[in-house]
Amino acid sequence: MRTGFLSWVRSNDKEIIDKLESQSANLLKATGTLVELVSNFDNVKESKAKIKDLEHEGDKITHDIYMELDKTFVTPIDREDISKLTSAVDEILDYTDGTAERFVLFKIKEPTTYMIELAKVLLSASQEVHLLMTRLRHFKNSSDLIEHCRNISKYEHEGDAIYRTAIAVLFETNNAVEIIKLKEIYETLEGALDRCADVSDVFEDIAVKYG
Repeated sequence: MRTGFLSWVRSNDKEIIDKLESQSANLLKATGTLVELVSNFDNVKESKAKIKDLEHEGDKITHDIYMELDKTFVTPIDREDISKLTSAVDEILDYTDGTAERFVLFKIKEPTTYMIELAKVLLSASQEVHLLMTRLRHFKNSSDLIEHCRNISKYEHEGDAIYRTAIAVLFETNNAVEIIKLKEIYETLEGALDRCADVSDVFEDIAVKYG
């Protein structure tokens, strides 16, 4: 058991953790902007462009983390865990950007109530992802992480319930083209929540290894 194993963070370790925190903070901005997009649909193109910029920034941070891993001999946590974390956060951001893109590409006139609810749940899950990243620097035992992992699991289940209801309601309609468009947006939002759960899974592994 390696209690307080990050208390002696070296320069390259600090660099990796700083970038992980920056990556999750950037994600939080993107999911927050997605909530703004669905809540204020008059500015959908502006919000979509902002999310695209954040997605590009996320790609840069992800690249920087992998570069840092390549030149770091000893990492603060397992190299594989760092790689899984940065990949999962990058995928959440990709799904968030994909959702915004679909609103414009599919010429959606107005988001449904279920889309707004899913976007808000995604924002809440992203907040927990960011809190997990900030806990990593001073992690001492598993309780520092598990509570946030449980919250993400709760949000994922909440998102699944909203998704199932949304699909059920959608298939009560007869417009095939509209069904295809809206179903794809619902699936993309659910995919983002699934990737949040992937982050939680990695942190649960970290809690077991080092807690």
